Amino acid sequence: KIDWKAAQQMMKDPNAFLQTVLAFEGKEIPDNILKEVDALLALPFFNFDTMKGKSFAAANLANWAINIVKFHKIYVKVAPLMAKVEQATKEKEEAEASLALVLAQVAEIEAQCALLDEKLQAAVAEKERVEAQAAACLEKLSLAERLVNGLADEYTRWTNTVKDLKDLQNKLIGNCLLASAFVGYISPFSMKLRRMLWNEQWTGDINERSIPITPGIDPLMILATETNIAGWQNEGLPSDRISVENAAVVTSCSRWPLMIDPQLQGVKWIKQRLGEDLTVIQFTMNSWLKKVTEAINAGGQLLIESVTAEIDAILEPVLSRAVIRRGRNLIIKIGGEEIDYEPSFQLYLQSKLPNPHYRPEIAAQCTIINFIVTPDGLEDQILAMVVNVEKPELEQEKQQLVRQQNEYKVTLSQLEDDLLSQLSTADPATILDNIPLIEGLEKTKATSKEIATQVALAQETEKAINQSRELYRPVAAEGSMLFFLIIQLCFIEHMYQYSLESFVGFLYKAIDRTEATDDLEVRSQRLIAMIRMTIFRWVNRGLFESHKLIFCSMLAFKLFGLNKLHGSESTGPKEEFNPGYFAFLLRAPMVIGAENPLQEWLPNKCWGLVLKLCELEDFENFGTNMEKDAPSRFKEWFNELAPESQKLPLDWKKLDSLPFRKLLVIRCLRPDRMCGALGDWIRMALPRGRDYMDCDGSSSFRQILQNSFEDSTSTTPIFFILSPGADPVKEVEAMGKQLCNLKLGTNYWNVAMGQGQDVIAMAKLDIGHREGHWVMLQNIHLMPRWCIELEKKLDVFAVENSHPDFRVFLSADPSNGIPIGILERSIKLTNEPPQGMLANLRRAFALFSKEDFEDKDAKVKSILFALCHWHALMLERKKFGPLGYNMKYPFSAGDLRDSAQVLYNYLDSSSSVKIPWDDLRCIFGDIMYGGHIVDDWDRIMCSKYLLYFMRDELLDELEMIPYADGKLSWPSPPPGPHDKYLEHIETMPPESPLMFGMHPNAEINFRTVQCDQTFEMLMMLTGGATGGGADDEVGMSPMQIAEQTCNEILEDVVERKFATEDASRTMTDEEKGPYQFVFLQECEYMNGLIYEMVRGLQELQLGFKGELTMSEVMEDLANCLFAEKLPMWWVKLGFASTRPLRSWQKNLGDRCLQLDEWINDPLNIPKVVDISRLFNPQSFLTAIKQLTCQNQSLELDKLQVFTEVTKKEAKQVEAASKDGAFCSGMFLEGARWDVLSNSLEDSRPKEMFVEMPVINCKAGIQSDKVDKNQYICPTYCVPIRRPYFVFPAQLRSKAPPDKWVLAGVAMILDIGGS
Repeated sequence: KIDWKAAQQMMKDPNAFLQTVLAFEGKEIPDNILKEVDALLALPFFNFDTMKGKSFAAANLANWAINIVKFHKIYVKVAPLMAKVEQATKEKEEAEASLALVLAQVAEIEAQCALLDEKLQAAVAEKERVEAQAAACLEKLSLAERLVNGLADEYTRWTNTVKDLKDLQNKLIGNCLLASAFVGYISPFSMKLRRMLWNEQWTGDINERSIPITPGIDPLMILATETNIAGWQNEGLPSDRISVENAAVVTSCSRWPLMIDPQLQGVKWIKQRLGEDLTVIQFTMNSWLKKVTEAINAGGQLLIESVTAEIDAILEPVLSRAVIRRGRNLIIKIGGEEIDYEPSFQLYLQSKLPNPHYRPEIAAQCTIINFIVTPDGLEDQILAMVVNVEKPELEQEKQQLVRQQNEYKVTLSQLEDDLLSQLSTADPATILDNIPLIEGLEKTKATSKEIATQVALAQETEKAINQSRELYRPVAAEGSMLFFLIIQLCFIEHMYQYSLESFVGFLYKAIDRTEATDDLEVRSQRLIAMIRMTIFRWVNRGLFESHKLIFCSMLAFKLFGLNKLHGSESTGPKEEFNPGYFAFLLRAPMVIGAENPLQEWLPNKCWGLVLKLCELEDFENFGTNMEKDAPSRFKEWFNELAPESQKLPLDWKKLDSLPFRKLLVIRCLRPDRMCGALGDWIRMALPRGRDYMDCDGSSSFRQILQNSFEDSTSTTPIFFILSPGADPVKEVEAMGKQLCNLKLGTNYWNVAMGQGQDVIAMAKLDIGHREGHWVMLQNIHLMPRWCIELEKKLDVFAVENSHPDFRVFLSADPSNGIPIGILERSIKLTNEPPQGMLANLRRAFALFSKEDFEDKDAKVKSILFALCHWHALMLERKKFGPLGYNMKYPFSAGDLRDSAQVLYNYLDSSSSVKIPWDDLRCIFGDIMYGGHIVDDWDRIMCSKYLLYFMRDELLDELEMIPYADGKLSWPSPPPGPHDKYLEHIETMPPESPLMFGMHPNAEINFRTVQCDQTFEMLMMLTGGATGGGADDEVGMSPMQIAEQTCNEILEDVVERKFATEDASRTMTDEEKGPYQFVFLQECEYMNGLIYEMVRGLQELQLGFKGELTMSEVMEDLANCLFAEKLPMWWVKLGFASTRPLRSWQKNLGDRCLQLDEWINDPLNIPKVVDISRLFNPQSFLTAIKQLTCQNQSLELDKLQVFTEVTKKEAKQVEAASKDGAFCSGMFLEGARWDVLSNSLEDSRPKEMFVEMPVINCKAGIQSDKVDKNQYICPTYCVPIRRPYFVFPAQLRSKAPPDKWVLAGVAMILDIGGS
């Protein structure tokens, strides 16, 4: 019974109950009991956790009951399985017993099999060993075959290489000597000189000394392989020969490379070659020295850009490698501080200067490398640019092909190098086991074949591409020619600087503006015409008027030399270029001292030129025709106003169809008409010549400025090169108001440079750069040091990308202080005042508004008009050179405006009816304009003009052309309204020297000077061509001509010397008078000059022979000898002269003859002293005064020299003067001396100088008395006059002396070849 009492009864004896529980057989529980127990177990509280809360004992019993039931249920399932296991175990034991018997039998059998298998394995191993040995032999045989086949192609090359190397072993010393000299000395020179040096001189010298050298060796091939060259070109190096040579020197030289690189080609290559490993600095940068020291410490690569002719002295230890070893460290001292020096440090220097002169120390410390772009190299670059624009796919294919070809060369070289490296390290015994070697050989062979195939295909493709590209070759040649033309202009004026980058920019503009066409030949011609005109206009706008003809002539002559000029309907077929004719035109050589049979009408200089002209082909009879066949007809032609437009006499009229040859005749006979004739020839011969000669002639400055503004960018300033009277600011402001509503202080800043303005200017530039304003910086030449900072600032702006509307306008007078970098990047413009009296008078009168003018009194109007006329005269007179002024003065519109204001104030405040002319003349002539005037004779000329114009007659139609004697007339206008004065101005007669009070010959003089200056500059820019037409000079180089001249002059002067000490000893102190001291002094001067000449010429001779290094002084001397100019030291030690060298040499001989005559009889001076042959003619005139002092007991400072003109020539004088001294050698300029009337008269036509008769110079007491019939004539040593004033001479005159003052009449001692 199952209830709680029964349970208590069962558990009343705990031990017995516990034993009952322990002894309970859980395997066998009846099903009925199990069923009842399951009902209990299903109760929710029947679990350990619940029961534990009631009774721990009950919980344990419940837990036992649950587990025993679980055990039973599991056992019931497992018991049958256990029975089966027991049965299986029994059966297994029985089977194992049977197996043991079988295994024993098997083990016996396996032992027998193992023995047999061992015998089999031994047999198989033997078989495999034999088979492997056979396979290895076959493999080695295959590898050997592959190796032999692979090396077979290399055998011939290696055999030849070994042969060459053995030969090279013997000739290595000569090759290395040539290559070393090449690296050490060749790089500063041009291509022509380089080839001459190494190919002729050095190689020849090595062969003469029997030093072994490879015949025909090229030093470039010693210094660089084709692989190196290909690599350099891939890095951006131009492909021309000289650039490759430069790269070889840069990579081979042990000294620091200093690259002369104005076009930045070398720098671009270095930067691309070294990339981020390169540190780039400039001396204008902040903390540049710190970057230098960091690079030295780190052993880095350092590039210093834009170095000048002088390198900062603080870098001297670096340049000279003044490294000190201290223990294991290397030390260098920079700026007083010692820093560690890393041997891997490499320095590169670059200069933008086209022709810098470095100290010898710099040349020793650095390898100077001439990276200036060559014509051929630039032509190839421009060809690539043009084709890239015209046919971009063609140029891309070409560049890809070139790059691919270079990569092929590099790859092939690397494979060959790797192969040789592996072969050299391979063990001969195991070489067939070196699979990588054999595979590398096969790869090299396969690659070589592939490359050969590709190269052949590429060559065919390149040939086809080049044929298409060559159609644009004439365009590239034109571009290259133009660039090398314009970069020469800086030798005329420092301001004319042009960079390759700017040139390329305008080149692209020209291409864009060219009219399109499908015909490539027509397109090419159009491109040439447009590029030529675009570049010409760009450059021409920045040239002064006096230089525009030179530039146009340079272009025409260059095209003429290339036979690119055309003929015309008037002249017939085009002329062929003749170097001899061209050289004659430039140099105008003449025969010195020849007798002139046509002296009556032809100047001696012209006859000397004619005689030299007769040495040219086809001109042999010209002199004879002039002298004997038709002298009168030639005289008529000579006297024509415009002979260049008239036909020459006799058969020489054929020269009208050969206009260039006619220029030679004009150069000889009428040099004053040469510039006009040259301009006419250019208009006729140059394609579209009128467009070039009259470029922008019909455009106002405003239009030119607007056109240039369109070409400008935020990084391209517009630079106004100023001239007196020019003011571009107003034009800029007017243009700005029209284009962008320009307003000062809002979007426009105008800074006039001067002290303290640099900070303001920089601030305004920063504002403009950020906000797109316009900035005008005026007169930057006043702050040359700050200009360097300005250049740096503009560089920064270019890097930072300025606002697109930002514009910089700069203005400056011509100045060498303006950095080249600023000039090169700028568009340059000139705005010169109008030329000619009429234009200047218009401009002057336009200063005064109509309203202000109308308010003035009639007297004021007349005086103001005369003031404007005088202002125009003062400005325009400067064109006559020394005949006009002794010095140049910066008269400006401001002077006129201030003078007018003083006039208003003076007359308005004066109650006097009479005009105070003296006061006005003083104010205008001595203060307003006179404040500029330095020279006393110019001041006198100014006062004489005012004396003529500022007088009462001005109010009653005064003749405005002074002393014209009816030859030309233009009266002053009567008082009237403003418009009447304007109308009267337009009635001015054609301009003539008469308007200035000068003789018409004055125009001949200034035009002749203009001609001489023009051709002097052209000769300098073109290198002077070759000789002047003589047979012995044709084809000679400039240095050969210089050497020949050097020998001739040295032979002439080397024996000359005056024994002054001997002459002095032959006279007692009493016998030595003022004249003797003068001549002794003259002899000393001559000895000093001749000593310097002999010393310099002998030194130069050694330089020509190669026995002395050519210094800069020696080079200058050689250049002067070639150009027939006087060297600097000869000028300093010599006498005043404007003669060319040959004429100067003859004059030197004449001076020596006079000294010889005196030194042979030192107690007696010559009867007539030619004072033009004295170094110091003033000393001789002083001697006259000293002798008078001694004889008459007078005070020297109260005496002056008086002149009395005789009627005798020097050879007619029989005895010395009893009072003073007879002097000759004086020539009258601006007038002539009439011997019959013994007075001054007007010059004859084309008679520039008149030799004066012998003049008796004597001393007398100074007097303030003015003789109205006497002209005080200034006397000068040479035609340029100031500063070579000698003394004032007194010349009789029938005309008023003021006439001769205005005419610029003076006496000249040495007129040169005139």
